[in-house]
Amino acid sequence: MKKSIYLVFFAIMSGAVFAENKSVTTTIDKLYSYSEHGSFDGDIVIKISSPPVGCEAGYWLRKTDTLGYKNTVSFLLSAFHSQTSVTLNGNGNELWSGSSAKYCRLTYVSLNK
Repeated sequence: MKKSIYLVFFAIMSGAVFAENKSVTTTIDKLYSYSEHGSFDGDIVIKISSPPVGCEAGYWLRKTDTLGYKNTVSFLLSAFHSQTSVTLNGNGNELWSGSSAKYCRLTYVSLNK
């Protein structure tokens, strides 16, 4: 029993270790919001001027009805309208299926002064 618990723990931790985090500090050029578009309903696509390798098209955010989603959208809109520098971090292993271009799934955004 103990052995199988360790194996499960190791499998979960291995997935976290191999997640490809892609981070960049930049400004937001464009924001796209998909409405009533099947499985992409509510997704937001973020285009930036200098994307990292592996996320050449930018980042994307999956629509969820959570406080984290609402806060992230608020940060993105604020940064876009003020052209404030942001740090975006995304998972390079979770590319957006709405495009053949490489959009990494956004994990966090921070506004920079």
